[in-house]
Amino acid sequence: MEQWFYLLQSPLDELDTKIQELVFRSFYQFVYRDILFMVRDHSLAEDIIQEAFIKAITKGPQMRSCANIPAWIKQVTRNTALDHLRKLKRDRQILVESFVHRGDTAFEEISVTSEVEVRERDKLLYQAMAELKSDYRQVLLLFYIEGRPYRDICKELGMSEPVLTQRLARARKKLLQHFLRKWADNHE
Repeated sequence: MEQWFYLLQSPLDELDTKIQELVFRSFYQFVYRDILFMVRDHSLAEDIIQEAFIKAITKGPQMRSCANIPAWIKQVTRNTALDHLRKLKRDRQILVESFVHRGDTAFEEISVTSEVEVRERDKLLYQAMAELKSDYRQVLLLFYIEGRPYRDICKELGMSEPVLTQRLARARKKLLQHFLRKWADNHE
């Protein structure tokens, strides 16, 4: 694994400032894609990564085992993102991407309709994913979003391929149940 992972186990204030900067940039690059996928907002993703980094450097020196630091870092960051999303939901703020459509009117009407449908579906899908157990959410993100092969996921999470296969199947089934319930509730 990369050396910067192990630098999180030493107190950051004892490290050289250039090394501190390297550790943060490496941390940022390691988790940015996951967090951006979850929140769909660059500035919010940066805020979450900074908060997760602070948690990681605070808890890092207390870690007893360094067996699976990359998975621990990803989990801390994802949990921080989920906390932010719950807070935003509680405050009734909705994250929405803005799109500009150009073209003829008929095309714009079709685009707007399909765009609204896609946004609604995606919003419900993210809400359904947020309701899943963290184990299920983690394997879905690693396999479907990051596109990681089974072997890498098994290695990172410390499980066998049959266990991963079963967990993915259960996660997909639960996600579908949550999503369909939300879809039905939303379209009544």
